[in-house]
Amino acid sequence: MDTYYLFLDESGDHGLSNINTFFPVFLLCGVLFEKNQYQKSRNLINDIKNKYWGNKEVIRHSSDIRKCNKEFQILFDLELKGKFMTDVNSIITGCDYTIIADGIQKEE
Repeated sequence: MDTYYLFLDESGDHGLSNINTFFPVFLLCGVLFEKNQYQKSRNLINDIKNKYWGNKEVIRHSSDIRKCNKEFQILFDLELKGKFMTDVNSIITGCDYTIIADGIQKEE
């Protein structure tokens, strides 16, 4: 029997009593990896962390990356940011995984 790993994250508030009119949705997304592909992806991600920060403890939040916050302040250097994004894109395109996503329009 194969082993799989599923990583889930949500966006938005799951409640229906107070709907935020600026973001009236709830989204749930998962990334499903077969064990060997998960190990490959994890190793590649850790390689990037070591390359740019010298350790693998950096936590990747998309908002921090986009806004160059916290450890990602190094990405204000546009040349470095280009190299970082190329490295990240190579993982996204070079690994095998399945994305599972769903969302609800809460006002409806």
